[in-house]
Amino acid sequence: MSLLPQHRDYVIVGAGVHGLSTAWHLAKELRARGKGSGADIIVLDKDGPGSGASGIACGVVRNFYFQPAMGEVMRVSVQVWEENAEILHYHGVGYLAVVGPVQQGDLEAIYERQQNSGYRSDLILGEANVYRYMKRLFPDWKARGLTTILHEKQGGFAFNTPSVMGLVRLCH
Repeated sequence: MSLLPQHRDYVIVGAGVHGLSTAWHLAKELRARGKGSGADIIVLDKDGPGSGASGIACGVVRNFYFQPAMGEVMRVSVQVWEENAEILHYHGVGYLAVVGPVQQGDLEAIYERQQNSGYRSDLILGEANVYRYMKRLFPDWKARGLTTILHEKQGGFAFNTPSVMGLVRLCH
């Protein structure tokens, strides 16, 4: 406890992706407004960066969300990952959602919102078209009965622990 400072204007509890991202963005905002800096912030975690859920997360970064508000949040989030790819160990390989007829309407709605927001994606409709598209990507593709693909050209993945440590560096 002797290592803790006597005072900080901002205390963030949790050094996972959310806590570290909050600290980093808060520090940038304080600096931009001339109201302080990262020195005004402390991040506390009982075990260390990425020791909780962020350390075991699957690492998928994508904008595949049905709720419009969540889609907009994720569009901005993907942009942050893309802008800081090297330090966050982000790999922008895209994201595929391949579904049957029951979910076609959902993917069409997501695709329309993505197009309206400038998020790069393709929509492929029809069982034969889906099969050909997937066969081009994966020559050993065999699945049938799938009728819709939402292929996000943005999005990708990041390994959780190196990404968390990248956020730590951005915070510093």
